[in-house]
Amino acid sequence: MYQPSKAVYTFGDFRLNPSDRLLLRNGEPVPLTPKAFDALLLLVQSAGHLVEKDDFMKQLWPDTFVGDDALAQIISLLRKALATGNATQALIVTIPRRGYRFSDAVHLEPASVSQQGMFSQRELPRSFETASENASSGATIEPVDGQSGFVSGSSFKTEPDKTEQNGSTSLHGLALPRLWLVAATILTGVLAGALTYALLSPPSVPRVIRTTQLTHSGRVDPWGRLIGDGSRLYFLEREGDHWNLVQTSLSGGETQIVPVPFRNTVLLDLSPDHSNFLAANFPHRETEMPLWIWPVQGGAPTRIGDLNAYDAAWHADGQQVVYAKDDGVYLANLDGSHPRLFAPTHGRPGRFAWSPDGRILRFSVFPVGAFGSSLWEMHSDGTNLHEILPHWNNPDDQCCGSWTPDGAYFFFGAGHGSVSGLWALQERARFLRRGQAEPFSIASGEPDLHAPPVVSADLRRIYVFGSTYRYEVVSYDRNSKRFTTVLPGSRVRSSTFSPDGQWLAYHTTDGVLWRAKSDGSLRRPLTSQLLHAQAQAWSPDGKQIAFLNQSLECVNKLFLIPAEGGAPQQLFPNECEQFDPTWSPDGKVLTFARSDRAPNGAPTAATIELLNLSTKERSTLPGSTGMRAPSWSPDGHYLAAITEDRHRIMLLDLRTYKWTDLYTATMVGNALLWSRDQAYLYFEDLLAPNQPIYRIRLRDREREEVVNFESYIRAGVARCELVDLAPDGSPIISLLRNQADVYALDLAFR
Repeated sequence: MYQPSKAVYTFGDFRLNPSDRLLLRNGEPVPLTPKAFDALLLLVQSAGHLVEKDDFMKQLWPDTFVGDDALAQIISLLRKALATGNATQALIVTIPRRGYRFSDAVHLEPASVSQQGMFSQRELPRSFETASENASSGATIEPVDGQSGFVSGSSFKTEPDKTEQNGSTSLHGLALPRLWLVAATILTGVLAGALTYALLSPPSVPRVIRTTQLTHSGRVDPWGRLIGDGSRLYFLEREGDHWNLVQTSLSGGETQIVPVPFRNTVLLDLSPDHSNFLAANFPHRETEMPLWIWPVQGGAPTRIGDLNAYDAAWHADGQQVVYAKDDGVYLANLDGSHPRLFAPTHGRPGRFAWSPDGRILRFSVFPVGAFGSSLWEMHSDGTNLHEILPHWNNPDDQCCGSWTPDGAYFFFGAGHGSVSGLWALQERARFLRRGQAEPFSIASGEPDLHAPPVVSADLRRIYVFGSTYRYEVVSYDRNSKRFTTVLPGSRVRSSTFSPDGQWLAYHTTDGVLWRAKSDGSLRRPLTSQLLHAQAQAWSPDGKQIAFLNQSLECVNKLFLIPAEGGAPQQLFPNECEQFDPTWSPDGKVLTFARSDRAPNGAPTAATIELLNLSTKERSTLPGSTGMRAPSWSPDGHYLAAITEDRHRIMLLDLRTYKWTDLYTATMVGNALLWSRDQAYLYFEDLLAPNQPIYRIRLRDREREEVVNFESYIRAGVARCELVDLAPDGSPIISLLRNQADVYALDLAFR
């Protein structure tokens, strides 16, 4: 009779046989995964004592890094398998933050002798070692009822070795071949089952189970990067005419301003060894910036040669940097030497992300002159450049990704169909399973989430910027020094008075162009949501409105529409890049700025164009190269414009066609507005302290402040933009209340 050489553990209704890797409840097998069986055996062998989490990790995943979630899932499976009657979850006790303890009394006893029915069909997927042990013990395995081979529903029994006389077959002549047949069949079944499970079972995917707001200033600027060093988060907050670099802990709480080497300092990346930041200083956003290496512990930064870029990141080797120019991704040494084109792009690259193994570089490409962006990748040696999701959206609208530390997922921001928010792409194939073909949404809705996120080392949390946007248009009364809301409750983004002051044209946050009486009555939409209108401008007779349409394919395209309503007319169907429409005082000429595209996609210098509406002739204003935002004086003798760098206001005398410098500012806003008596030209200096509105007296070029936005800026308003003058000369201002903060998203895997 077969006598097993290893003992069996018993507790309650259960028998745990390590030799057969089998758990029985009242004689019936309890299915367990291999990891769950190993975890149970470890607990049972240490019954009454704490098993530390590290001990589980070493035993179950000796060569693989996994988070605590994997162990928690194993324990959950065991508790369900061991749940009987009133003993639910009582056998395994959690010791918070330390590990688990098996609490029931465990008895050690010799394994029982094999009995008929012991190897039922439910037990067939056993290890081959079990069958081998039976064979070496002198047992034969025979089908019941004299059937040869396997019959559905049949059971097997073990018997002592028999030797038949007169030429009968011995164990080595008959039983052993049958034994190998049984073992091979069992092994084939196990592999087939594993393959079926791997191919057909759904993969584990992350989902957000909790969202926590970590900061509460409302001043976070999502344009700045979110950088994590494992214990702190770094980001930018705007304060009037400058930006502060601030930090907070991973658990949130009070923010602290970080002393920085420059007035406006942005962190672009953290070195692989966490000893240095890749930083840049900037005068304003969306410009090329000088690159610096700045020690994490503080101290003087080191300039990286003479490199300037829109964005940059450490190379995976820690000895080089990759950086973004208008025509592609560049690579250089840390001292700025040997700069070279790494990969050409049709559009401006940025938001670089290396895979954890350093083999893949991913980044976003932002097409010049169009909205949207796409995700691209290439190998670390610059080969195999290609778009990741070329047909997922049309046009593309994916941006700014980051990898999980284990390389299993890639998180990025996207708008796809009606869902906009944070998405994930499964990267690494599991056992015999391919990664997911399509991205899946993990977070959407309010607040708007801004990728790329920072992913925690244990994959339990991701950190992102979240914001809520609300526009409001106000007028400022210089006598009472008070602001009054224009068209309250209508989601107005910008508004413009008709020449007679009786009507308003305005566009709302959804891009619909409206007309209404100046008191807010008789509101009527002029366009549908098929267009996305902005920058409306009345004709002098009040009969037409020029406006720009924004789309993913073409950022700015000039249209005309009757003020009473009707079909919008596209003026230049085969062109993009028209800006800043305005009218000559007699209404005969529509004036606007426009630019072209170089072969690499970069914009050429803007010029000011004149369209004669009667003859349809088009010409370029002499001397206007590099200028935008044209504005006619009421008498038609002057035209003001700003240079493309937004530093200077230029004035053209249309009688002599001579340009002169009128004023130099920190950063001029996009509106140049004449008072009705032509005595003053109003403008806004966006980066001067408290973002003031000035007016310059044309007669003697004297400047005076009209109003500033200190109170709004201190209240967290992100943008205050001069858009028009009311008939009485009151400035009309568009306010963007962008309440942006840092959020933590807790993840679970299902």
